[in-house]
Amino acid sequence: MWWVAPLRNACGMFACLSSAELSAAGLSSHQLRIAERCCLRRVRRGVYVVTSVCDEPTHRFIADIGAAAGTTLPCESAGAMKRNEDLHILVRSYVDDCPDGAAFSHRSALIIHGLPIPYFDNGAPLCVEFVHPEFGVRRSSAHIRKRPLDGNTEVVNDFRVTTLPQTLLDVARDYPLAFSVAAVDEALRRKLISIREFADYCAHNPVRTRQGRVDAVIANADARRESVAESIAAVRFVEYSIAGFEPQVVVRDEKGDFVARTDFANPKAHVVAEFDGAGKYYLDGADPKRAFELERRREYSLRNLGFQVFRITWKDLFRGDLFLRIKDTVKRRSR
Repeated sequence: MWWVAPLRNACGMFACLSSAELSAAGLSSHQLRIAERCCLRRVRRGVYVVTSVCDEPTHRFIADIGAAAGTTLPCESAGAMKRNEDLHILVRSYVDDCPDGAAFSHRSALIIHGLPIPYFDNGAPLCVEFVHPEFGVRRSSAHIRKRPLDGNTEVVNDFRVTTLPQTLLDVARDYPLAFSVAAVDEALRRKLISIREFADYCAHNPVRTRQGRVDAVIANADARRESVAESIAAVRFVEYSIAGFEPQVVVRDEKGDFVARTDFANPKAHVVAEFDGAGKYYLDGADPKRAFELERRREYSLRNLGFQVFRITWKDLFRGDLFLRIKDTVKRRSR
């Protein structure tokens, strides 16, 4: 049946049910429509995810599954986190519906390998991605690319999926540079693969088209970056031709005492770029007010040493004005 055992934990333990299973459990078409307003949500045609545990007697079958040990109920309501959760659910819904001979790939494979999706394009529809050696087709909820598999697949928690190196190669070939570098950087940070191993794999598995994209990803990947946001920011520096920034630069005062460890710094121009995410003030259970005050003092110390500090927000990563100001500042100060 569509609901799967806790063994399959790569996509979250979302409980997906087919309309046939719900019908076999005694729900009529009318009752199914009522359940959609209560404890079910349609994922795609003929497939539903359990969203809550209710006390309606006719929904007992759904409630038992929703209350089962290990079952995850959707909880996000808006924004990128909801899109991320929705994609996990959509991938889950295909666990027993993978086309014959196909393997999960690209973003779907990132999820199965336990890696995050760097970002989502506004308004772009969510879809599960596969590769198949014989045909390609795009549907409303699935995109199948015709690609040779040649043994570049494995089974992860019962999902047939492209191997991690092949997944990263596919992403590098078909997705924008910032997205691809962020995905590869995350794999490097987690020590799932080294840049040497990835480069060697790409060299032994050259692609017929977009090889330049793959080469660019290899050239720009760096395990020193500590978040998806930092990886995207590093690519923006490249795209806007802003040279001289290094990640995780330690700044010391004239006595050699530690002042700060920066996200990015251009020591020659005395310019620092920091990603300003609200979550950093809540890390490790820290008091956000005290964390904010410490961050403010840290920034004052950097400014007293002659550094100009730029704060980069998530929205800034997808707009050019701040990076153009950074570029102008670096150029002026480098003189």
